[in-house]
Amino acid sequence: MVQAAIAAADLTHKSSHFRGGIISWKPTDNHQIEINYRVAFRASSGHACDANTIENGTLLPGEGSLQCVEGCSDTITTMSYYCTDFSATEDWTSGTNSIKYNLSASSNNLFTFGFSSCCWIPLVEGSSNWRMRTTANLTVRQDTGKINSSPVSAMQPVVRFSYGCDHTLKIPVSDDDGDVVKCRWSKRTPNDECGGVCETLSGSYLDQSSCVLTYNATQSTGWYAVALQIEDFQKTTDTVPFSSVSLQFLIFVANLSESCASRPFLPQNIITDGSILHSSANKIFNESIIARSGAATLRVTAIDTVSPIGMIKSALFPFGTSGREWFVTVTWTPMKSQIGTHLFCYTAVDNLGQTSDQTCATLVVDEEPNDTVVLNQDCNAFKTPEKVHTKCIEATTGVPKIFYLATSCSSYFVQCNELGTGRIVRCAPGTEWCNHVLTCVHSGSCATEG
Repeated sequence: MVQAAIAAADLTHKSSHFRGGIISWKPTDNHQIEINYRVAFRASSGHACDANTIENGTLLPGEGSLQCVEGCSDTITTMSYYCTDFSATEDWTSGTNSIKYNLSASSNNLFTFGFSSCCWIPLVEGSSNWRMRTTANLTVRQDTGKINSSPVSAMQPVVRFSYGCDHTLKIPVSDDDGDVVKCRWSKRTPNDECGGVCETLSGSYLDQSSCVLTYNATQSTGWYAVALQIEDFQKTTDTVPFSSVSLQFLIFVANLSESCASRPFLPQNIITDGSILHSSANKIFNESIIARSGAATLRVTAIDTVSPIGMIKSALFPFGTSGREWFVTVTWTPMKSQIGTHLFCYTAVDNLGQTSDQTCATLVVDEEPNDTVVLNQDCNAFKTPEKVHTKCIEATTGVPKIFYLATSCSSYFVQCNELGTGRIVRCAPGTEWCNHVLTCVHSGSCATEG
């Protein structure tokens, strides 16, 4: 009996590895949808990831499968994923993947798919089983004449709260159709959307219209799971959503000695909360993120991110001379398959485990302009030198004549002469090339120039 109890406890410990995720979707062709999912697991439970895993684009096997549970009854795919982010300190790995799936016609065009298994980390409230459910409606909308696309969101796998403090957590949401987006608690009935973690953050309040969660952390320290449905509506007064997206993550409440005002914070960065930044396929996106400790005795130890596939984050370095600021640099060269919108979020963590508010921006990947010159990863050489001569000749003999070309590196441009020779030129620090005004402008301001 004792051995059986020890074995059961050991199994529970090894299985307590789920850290949440999200499942969203968008239409592609007739009755085909692209399902996008992000999952997070305890890294030491067979989900190891590092910078090389991300840079090499290694597909991790994941675990379990995505099932269609309403409108069809298939196994859609195994939950393999590309690692995008990890934390060695908090022992988690997060990643994403997508799959195109053909749906058979049904009487109401409603389909529900989800991901279920065991186990969450031991929780203060709720039980260990997880269940995620996302609903898609493939009926052509009367207002747009198109099939709906679901809203999307992004959250860190682990959000940290300090015991005894008031906390406000903004759930980032985005919708390609421009719909009204609301958030609600996932429900056990009539259709179980949340397994063992339905409304398990007692004492919290969720503003459904603004998707803001407030919580006075005075209940108990420990782990809590949050299970939400993100839903889109044509009008604020509508009660039936176009779609319902499952979002789940963890909150850890810790009893710390520092005051509630000692959390790290994020000074003004190029990537600000709610901002929209444009890039192009095969063009290098490169920005720095600065974080500041909440007290002189504390230090920033990490800047955690929720990233698109292929984004590389540098090591953490000191910034400036204050002794309280640190930074990382994120670099991303999106592929043509990534054309569209991506949510990118980041959070600062200090040496006590306190976290800043999460900042989220929308990264829009556009088609690669035909006149863009592709540079190498270091931005100091042409990737295809033979094409530069042709592009320079076309530009300098056209009407009007153009002597400058954009490159795949945002802070560099090519200066051409009429002989077809191109020279790589770097913009001044803090500026980037803006092709439609043919000059360098302050980073992030190109969209408003001209």
